[in-house]
Amino acid sequence: MKILSVSDKIEPQLLEPGYDFLPGKPDLILACGDLPPEYLTSLRDKYNVPLYYIEGNHDIRFRDSPPIGCTNVHARVIKEQGIRIMGFSGSRWYNGGANQYTESEMKRFIRSLWLKLLNIGTVDFIISHAPPRFVNDEEDPCHKGFRIFNSLIKKRKPTWFVHGHIHTFFNDPADRITTVCETQVLNSYGYFFFETELVEKQAGKKQGALFETLRCSSTQNHV
Repeated sequence: MKILSVSDKIEPQLLEPGYDFLPGKPDLILACGDLPPEYLTSLRDKYNVPLYYIEGNHDIRFRDSPPIGCTNVHARVIKEQGIRIMGFSGSRWYNGGANQYTESEMKRFIRSLWLKLLNIGTVDFIISHAPPRFVNDEEDPCHKGFRIFNSLIKKRKPTWFVHGHIHTFFNDPADRITTVCETQVLNSYGYFFFETELVEKQAGKKQGALFETLRCSSTQNHV
């Protein structure tokens, strides 16, 4: 499955005619916050594939002007083309603005999904705006990650945890990715295109995403 993830920065190249700017046409778009709803609508219209999003701490217009044809997955678990996706909006609380949450509030969002998680089993992708604490985050109050995300990764073992919020330019696309347990934690700032093959094998009554292949490009490296 080919996936385009976006966050925090409009990339006009992604809306140019054709698909030459990317290695291929994506099958799915994941939007990780702080992007105008009109931009998400335009991406959805151009690529004509499902677009799932969460909101960032600067997304103040989504309630009145949500992106058309796109699906908000905040505090939800959905299934798309056999892939299970969970999402969480917002950043750590720092000044009381929109989509800011304390650690306890984020923990409540996650706990509200436990019954659904028991029924659905493995999660393949978690998308969020903020990163996990001490993984790709920073030390100012706004850009600290959530500790509860670390526990979620350890317990649910998603194949990918894709976030935004941390504005970093990458000379090497591989620098975007940090491995936590068995999970690839990806900083999606700007955009990132990758291909992942999730192969499920039966292990008793449990199924898991056991193998993956990765091809990637970034704003700084794609020609």
